[in-house]
Amino acid sequence: MERIYAFLPSIVTLACIAVTTRLYLWWVVKRFGKNFKSVNWHKKNELRVVSMFGTPLVYVFAPALEELIFRAPIIVAFSTVSSVAWYGIFVSSGLFALAHWRGKKVWMSEILSGNHKSDDVAEEMNRFHAEAGKMIMARKAFQVTVTLFLGILAGYYGIKYQSIWVAFGIHVAWNIVAPTAFIVLVYLGLFVSLVISTLWNKVRWKWGRSW
Repeated sequence: MERIYAFLPSIVTLACIAVTTRLYLWWVVKRFGKNFKSVNWHKKNELRVVSMFGTPLVYVFAPALEELIFRAPIIVAFSTVSSVAWYGIFVSSGLFALAHWRGKKVWMSEILSGNHKSDDVAEEMNRFHAEAGKMIMARKAFQVTVTLFLGILAGYYGIKYQSIWVAFGIHVAWNIVAPTAFIVLVYLGLFVSLVISTLWNKVRWKWGRSW
């Protein structure tokens, strides 16, 4: 019980942040009204939606709620990173990763940049999800993998420093850096593939001439 009382201020504060942000997001949706369901409206107000809705959702609400659910219990339960604590970290991270399997995994940018058949956001997301079956499955597998690593990282350092805020900070930093890092890795992969393909074609051409 002593450990619960010791972490209670951090848990309550983080819970207040999560609840307050959730109420704010609800207010934003209510304020935009029916416009929030319109693809054309989103196109005209993309920056506004990202700043008022997307940013607090991804960088405040989601990390706060998920750290309360998945990291806070193991940080409270384990005072050091012991062999038993590692079991807790892996179980927590596995559940955290599996939770990210759900969802359509369709980005709003794809809806806005494509040729939409209706003005309804939900309808367009369902259509894109149905048409991009293999890509959606690949995204889900990728997200489960990277969130598993994030869970292990946040769990380890949260227990090591005995701080829910360290885990929360790692989660926020990850959400900020990960999308950019992913884009860089994709382009780097394409560049490396192009270089290897070019070199291989030259070697094959020279090899063929030598014969």
